[in-house]
Amino acid sequence: MKLNPFCIFHRVLSRQFDGTKFFLIAAIVLLASCKKESELGSDIQPEGDLIDLQYSDSLSLFSFTVKEDSLRSDEPGIVQIGNTNDPIFGETKASLFTQVVIPGNLLDINFGTGAVLDSCALNLAYDFEYYGDTADAMAFNVYQVTENMYFDSTYYSNQVKECYPTYASRVSVGDTTFAPRPHRKTIVGNDTIAPVLRIPINMNFAEQIFSQGNTPNLASTANFVQYMKGLYITAENTGLKGSLLRFNLKDTSTKFIFYYHNASDTTTFSFIVNNSTAHFSHYEHDYSSITMGSLPNQLASPSPNAYDEVYVSGAAGVKTKILFPYLNDLKNLGYSIAINKAELVFKADATTATTDGDIFPINKQLYVVSIDSTGRQILLPDMFESASYFGGAANTVTNEYRINIARYFQQLMEGSKENNGLFLKEFDPNGQGRRVVLGSGNPSPSNTYKMYLHLVYTRIN
Repeated sequence: MKLNPFCIFHRVLSRQFDGTKFFLIAAIVLLASCKKESELGSDIQPEGDLIDLQYSDSLSLFSFTVKEDSLRSDEPGIVQIGNTNDPIFGETKASLFTQVVIPGNLLDINFGTGAVLDSCALNLAYDFEYYGDTADAMAFNVYQVTENMYFDSTYYSNQVKECYPTYASRVSVGDTTFAPRPHRKTIVGNDTIAPVLRIPINMNFAEQIFSQGNTPNLASTANFVQYMKGLYITAENTGLKGSLLRFNLKDTSTKFIFYYHNASDTTTFSFIVNNSTAHFSHYEHDYSSITMGSLPNQLASPSPNAYDEVYVSGAAGVKTKILFPYLNDLKNLGYSIAINKAELVFKADATTATTDGDIFPINKQLYVVSIDSTGRQILLPDMFESASYFGGAANTVTNEYRINIARYFQQLMEGSKENNGLFLKEFDPNGQGRRVVLGSGNPSPSNTYKMYLHLVYTRIN
């Protein structure tokens, strides 16, 4: 079973920062701005105990945007397929490699005497949510995978599998072009079914599979996935903005369905995706089409606080690195402190919180991971508290995110954790293609949405 980011480590190598490219910003001295927290905690502590409780919002933060190198993308609960063109984040393509298997561990599939195939389709059950503009028509294609896939293997978002005849020159075995309708029920003949993306399959390809009835290739799922190794589903945007559509592969409406008749009946047979079916998402990003903002420049030359904005996106797009370069200002106060609260506050640029109306709304939830000396990304101890403690959910009224890192920050102060910075990331990168533009740590007066650390601490000796 795959777990969400509160439960697993993403082990992705971080990009190493070239120290020669630092854009040095004068530190805002912490001590000059420390104040007594006269009200915070007054409802739970006696007034006399507040004398040593202090706070600061002025510890300097450095931040810059980097690409996500890759993302583990095998067997997510919800997958994305689509293609968007965003003037701020460029082009994003999401596609899917998946096996389909014989349902219920059935053996020796036989379509009956005189069986004749009438048609075949791939149905993908929509998840209710989508991202982008579904008024734009999309061209969906299905290809035959010719390379083995394994459920117990790990797959990443930058990997591909060979297709027929090759991945680069693949030939479609099914296609359709239309404007997706994730909330509208689907009509098949005289039947109305739950909303699905329905892609007709080429009869020549379908006949090859159907003709395997009553042969060893359909004697078991193990045999079948060696014969028909899988399908690759992609989408191309034929409009202006496009969309990333979400699908539930394990919904009963998701199926590779054959319509046929034999000497005694007219019926169907479906191959499915289940809890032991190998599948993984593949993501591609093209930043050359960007017409707004500084993202291409930041990716080409990442320099801390060189810009007023930083960027975060899902689908293995971009993330923001955050550094605490003046942590020693706190360590050298002349006395020890205990961290009561360390809350990172990020503000979305209100002018880009939505683009073209509500087509590209901001991320629902963000989170941060620490970075060790090898570049490995590690969950913070604060994430193992409650979701309400850790935070990270978007406040859609203020366009703000707040993430509590008090336990991690205490470890930094004690020296039990290395001060290699944090990555700010999309919480559900496989299920969400959302993105957000945030204020950076740049202290320039032009930075209206500057990120900051709200720090509350107690002097203990």
